[in-house]
Amino acid sequence: MCYNPTISLTTAIIEWTLAIILPWKYTKTRTRFFSSALMFFLGLYQFTEFMFCKTNQADLWMRIGFMAYSLLPAIGLHTTLHYLKIKFNIFWIYIIPVLYIIGAASTTNFVVESKCYDIFVTARNIFSNINSPLASLRFGIYTAYYFGFILIACLIGIRAYLKETNQKRQKILLTFPIAVFLMSFPTFILIIIFPALNIQFPSVLCHFALLLALTIFIGARWDDELNHKK
Repeated sequence: MCYNPTISLTTAIIEWTLAIILPWKYTKTRTRFFSSALMFFLGLYQFTEFMFCKTNQADLWMRIGFMAYSLLPAIGLHTTLHYLKIKFNIFWIYIIPVLYIIGAASTTNFVVESKCYDIFVTARNIFSNINSPLASLRFGIYTAYYFGFILIACLIGIRAYLKETNQKRQKILLTFPIAVFLMSFPTFILIIIFPALNIQFPSVLCHFALLLALTIFIGARWDDELNHKK
């Protein structure tokens, strides 16, 4: 589910611009490349929605879009762990999205529904189906990964915030949880108003991700300023 293609393209350009500026301008930010990658894939997803409406290659652009937004929770958790210097096995962070990306690349009949309207665009893929026990399990695992990783990253950030005594670093640690809230709250409102969007929650969520990108960009700036003072 996405908004008017023009809005998608504009959002993509803004997010890509932030992705370029961040590592170049804020060189003292520990997560500059991770945050830049997050913004790049956010922008890529928005761009695929624009191309989906403007070309006759819905299958191609829906596959690429799915791959792009499937990586976002993993990158978000990876960024949080890296910033806090928490040791982890990168394999367990990316194994689920990689498997689903492989599935998206190799599955035939990936597109279930694809329609462009004046205001909205509907795009549903095979992984959103729950018409069999196997399909339901596949959908459940993906949903648990998507929102589970986002929740874990937020909880880690909040825990670190509660332990931190430096007020400036506390602000930085709250950046990701606040960004997720700003992205999620309007999405939940949409879900309440339009219950049919529920099955396309990840896609809807990405449209409010510009708020996430802007908040993370501000957090990176604060971190850069703090590290410069040191």
